[in-house]
Amino acid sequence: MSKKELAGGLAGGLAGGALVGVVAGVAAGAAAGITMRYAYEKYVHEEQKEYLHEKIKSIPHKFRHGPSTAKVKLVYPDRQTFAHSMESPIWIEFDKDMDSSTITKDTVIVTSSESEEPIDGFLDAGNRTLMFRPNRPYPVGGEGAKITISLIGTDIGNGAIMDAEGTPFDGDKDGKPGGDFEYTFNVVK
Repeated sequence: MSKKELAGGLAGGLAGGALVGVVAGVAAGAAAGITMRYAYEKYVHEEQKEYLHEKIKSIPHKFRHGPSTAKVKLVYPDRQTFAHSMESPIWIEFDKDMDSSTITKDTVIVTSSESEEPIDGFLDAGNRTLMFRPNRPYPVGGEGAKITISLIGTDIGNGAIMDAEGTPFDGDKDGKPGGDFEYTFNVVK
């Protein structure tokens, strides 16, 4: 055997060995990759799905189901005790546009702790606000009175306050349409 033939045989043997090594390495890598993918799918991915499912359940209702229903945003007088004019108006601002035709004397009721009858007054409604001004001074006793404004969000025969899309407003702020809103403040002489 010549040196040339010996060198060619050695080179061929090395190349064949390297090829076998590469093929074995690729096969081992593929097997390891498949095993890792299976383990990920079986354990990690399932845990992530459970974790995400729990997190989604904890998202507040108003973010999960699209737009929320209208709610009362602000009330004036914003203090619990009111000592100005006995004929001062009550202002209410909503957080969405409202159907002003549903804001009536049947759905906005103002009462005094010093009177059995609802207080009669002027009611004015805009897109997002309503204003009530009594026709006469609020009924007040010697030490004052509690004045309560009630906004009806649940139709009990006389209608309910609706937003511009025709959905009853969320008076009790539970995230669902309907429910009545009440606000009470003290009037002192």
